Amino acid sequence: MNLQQFFSNEGYDISEKLNWEKYIDIWSSWYRGKVRRFHNYYIYNGQRKVKMEKKSLQGAKKVAEDWADLLFNEKVSINLQKDEDTKALNDILRQNNAEVIINQGLEKSFAIGTGALVVSVQDIEQEENILDVTNAKIKLEFVECKKIIPLTWENRKIIECAFVTTKHKKGQTYIYIAMHVLNDKGNYVIKNYMFKGKYSSFVEANDEEKEGFLEEFDTQSDIPWFSIIKPNICNNIDSETPFGLSVYANAIDTLKCLDNAYDGLDNEVTIGRRRTFIAEEMMTYDDGEGKMVFDPNDISVYRMPKGFNKDSMIEHDDANLRADQFISTVNYQLNILSSKVGFGQERYKFDGQAIQTATGVISENSDMFRTIKKHEQMLEDSLITIIKAIAYASTVFGNVSIDASVVTIDFDDSIIEDRGAEKVRAMQEVSQNLRSKESYMINYRNLNEQQVKKELEKIQQEKMSNQEAFGFTENIKEE
Repeated sequence: MNLQQFFSNEGYDISEKLNWEKYIDIWSSWYRGKVRRFHNYYIYNGQRKVKMEKKSLQGAKKVAEDWADLLFNEKVSINLQKDEDTKALNDILRQNNAEVIINQGLEKSFAIGTGALVVSVQDIEQEENILDVTNAKIKLEFVECKKIIPLTWENRKIIECAFVTTKHKKGQTYIYIAMHVLNDKGNYVIKNYMFKGKYSSFVEANDEEKEGFLEEFDTQSDIPWFSIIKPNICNNIDSETPFGLSVYANAIDTLKCLDNAYDGLDNEVTIGRRRTFIAEEMMTYDDGEGKMVFDPNDISVYRMPKGFNKDSMIEHDDANLRADQFISTVNYQLNILSSKVGFGQERYKFDGQAIQTATGVISENSDMFRTIKKHEQMLEDSLITIIKAIAYASTVFGNVSIDASVVTIDFDDSIIEDRGAEKVRAMQEVSQNLRSKESYMINYRNLNEQQVKKELEKIQQEKMSNQEAFGFTENIKEE
């Protein structure tokens, strides 16, 4: 049995995923930086074909990395309505190394077009129909596009989904299929299957191998335990598919031009090496000390065939390197790439050795600012969905109760605006009664309304204590 047969037996048609795999493979190869039919090629030298390998500047990988770092980094904060709930949530995220998982997941999702965050509960023990959650732990995982199989979707939003993963134990490959589907009550049920073999051919694992394996898990809720991540860009390949588009899907030609220019720069240096042409007899031992006149391992020395001299050689038309022209071409292509992936102009600069990323504050009316805000909208929805799933799983099937009815995500805007200057100006506005203290604390201290209320009460209490200490209370009352 293979994957297509398995899902067909379950009543699902996965042809959409199978048809989309060719695009996944294209974007994956550019993400790796080596595209077989592009970076491996032949040149005919007049006698035979010479196999060549084109150098890669890894532009696709750099673009995906930068988008992930801009959208989710250590400065992003997730807050719930109550401090104790925020702390409990952050403890679970920290235990799962969520910052790394989400950042790397974003990079792969923007590169390949689609990814998913999936929540599960580990170490649940089941006896008959009773679940023992004493040792239960919440687990957060990222599943890459290749292992995501949409089952039902509406308006390109995936409603039911299957995730296919593998594990290797004692030389055996096990295939796990988790199907997140809705039951008659509208609640999500996770159906788990365990096989052994390869995707193209596998058999069901035996009872001994499946010991402790929970085959069906009713979440008892309509909250999905998965969240799809994809760039917030319109799919111009297939407007009906639930899969997202790679952030560089429409920049493949630019990536080719970029690597052509970079490879040309390397070839220019290689071909333009200086060589000293010497007669054959000069590579022999002299009659005196018995030493060779030239080092035979010196690659700058070229031994001419017997009977040849410089006048009988084929000379090149120009011995000067064209490195500056190639570097200029690389920078030109980088500008095009930067614009096509949503960064605007001059995001990257090639200094002759590596890509340098532009730093500093960007304008609020720039292309990059607008694109960041656009991607944040979709990412925020995805993160809120998975946070609600974590909170629910922890409350119902875990050991910590978390209220995630209100979720606030503060993204990192340090590259968009000078937060230091903004903060100073906001403080001046508060002192001049042009801004409320509550507004300042919410925007610049990342506090929610309840935290602001407690902070203002504490400030007032300290203020009254100071007045009493200096004997100002009575004067205030007399006035």
